[in-house]
Order: sequence, then structure tokens, then C-alpha cells
Amino acid sequence: MTRPGLTLVETLVGLALLGLVSALGLSALGLVGRAGHAAATDATAVALAQDLLRLRLRSAVPVLAEGPGDRPVLLFEGGSERVAFVSELPPRFGVAGNALVELRREANALTLRWRPLRGAAEGEGAAGRGLLDGVAAVRLRYFGAPRGREEPGWRETWTEAAVLPAAVAVEVDFAQGDTRHWPKLVVAPRLAVVAEAPSP
Repeated sequence: MTRPGLTLVETLVGLALLGLVSALGLSALGLVGRAGHAAATDATAVALAQDLLRLRLRSAVPVLAEGPGDRPVLLFEGGSERVAFVSELPPRFGVAGNALVELRREANALTLRWRPLRGAAEGEGAAGRGLLDGVAAVRLRYFGAPRGREEPGWRETWTEAAVLPAAVAVEVDFAQGDTRHWPKLVVAPRLAVVAEAPSP
């Protein structure tokens, strides 16, 4: 009569199978962890880009320059895919005080460029950085009345205006298959003429 139990061969086969299952489980957990970390990193990068844009647009300064026919116009050039404006930059940007700041899509990246206001025409001291890669499109819209007598509303452009827009909406589309999400971003410059801006 034999005693109940496992033979040495059965035990070794069982241990090998257990080791294989454990290795597969740990590998799956590693993939899930890396995917979660990548998603968190992507969300953080988008949030940081939005924070930077919010701060720069909120600190836009209404500086006048000579426009067509010697008429004073605001240094704020807003298009549907790019915007350039004067903003006060902190020392970490390498520019003390007011600078000409430009936001645009460049080589599939959301890019912010800046240069000192005094040397803006010559491009002196120009600097910049990419905020996000893999950007398929950038759309900008502006709320307000550019020349005072017009009816306030959302516009695709803001050029040769007398005042800053009451609000700027920034939308970003990522490349196809990209899982990142750009939350709604509408910024009201602090020095703009106050106007109630409905949702864009």
C-alpha cells in the first residue's frame, strides 16, 4: 500500500508551473504600472502647459504701437492658429519685464516663444520652448469688441484692436490615436476691458 502524496517529479513540475504563472503575473503588473505612470505623466504635462499659458495670457499688457495711417494699435495679434501679445515675464524666462510672447503650433508641437519688447523688431534675445509634442491642431478664439463700437462676441481673429480681448479660448487637438485630453481653457486677461464672456 502506497502513502498518499506527490512524487518528486510531480512536485518539481508543480513548482515550475507556479513559477511561470508568478512571472507572467508580475510582468502584467509591470505593464499596468508603466501604463498608469505614462498616463499620469501625460496628464501632468498637459496641466503644466495649461498653467503656463493661463499665467502668460492673464498677464497680457495693453501696449500701443503705431499702426496703419499712424493710428495707434494694440500690440496683440490674434489669429485662429497663433497669437502674439505683450506679457510681463518673470526673471526665470531670461527677460526682465515686458516681452513679446507668441504661442503657435510649430513642427507638430505647441510652442511658446518670447523676446524682449525693446529688441522685438530685430529678434534680439529670442528664446522659446516646446510645451507639448504630438499636436495636430491649435485653435484660438477671442471674445470682446476689438474697436469699441462693435458688438461683443467670439471671433476667430483679433487684430488692429484698441483693447485686449476680454477672454481667449485655446483648444488643442492631439495626433490620431493619442489618448491625451486637453481640458477646456478660457483665459481672461487681467487688464482687459471687463465684458461677460459666454461659453465658446
